[in-house]
Amino acid sequence: MIITVNGRGDTAVLGLQDYYQMKSELELLRTLAEAEDDVKHGRVAPIQDSFDNLRASLLERKNG
Repeated sequence: MIITVNGRGDTAVLGLQDYYQMKSELELLRTLAEAEDDVKHGRVAPIQDSFDNLRASLLERKNG
């Protein structure tokens, strides 16, 4: 449902499930845009390096 003010669309009313779905999709699109920007600016690394860093961080947290 769309509510109008002076003949122009002003507010949209939708179900909660649809709202959450749209919110999730928007968050995913933002993440993809950030990732695309990282690639564009050369902020990338081999996946193995990322896994190794993550593993080391988790071990440090567990042992620390």
